Amino acid sequence: MAAHIAASSSHAEEAMILREAGRTRSLALSRITLVDIHVRRGDLDAAVSVGHDLLSTSPTLGSIRVVRQLDGLRHLLERHKAYGPVREYLVRFDDARRARMLLLANIIPTSPGGTPE
Repeated sequence: MAAHIAASSSHAEEAMILREAGRTRSLALSRITLVDIHVRRGDLDAAVSVGHDLLSTSPTLGSIRVVRQLDGLRHLLERHKAYGPVREYLVRFDDARRARMLLLANIIPTSPGGTPE
């Protein structure tokens, strides 16, 4: 299992390098994958580091797919909020999510309770 996760991490890092030249959505999705892998490996410092890079990946990116994957990532990180750097990152993450949702307000359908589905 550990070898599989290590290989996945290596592939995700390679994909990010290849996508840095203008494919913003692909780069964001690669970074989401890499944060996920680091969290599952228990390397929270690496997850937070890549997570900060992720939030800097075009904060105005209007992709529903990215937003939904970010929501899943936030749920994964929530389990580790007792760790200070993760807790601090989640504050920044939530601020960035609110800004992104304002940009996507007319695109993403809301549930009857007024929150995105």
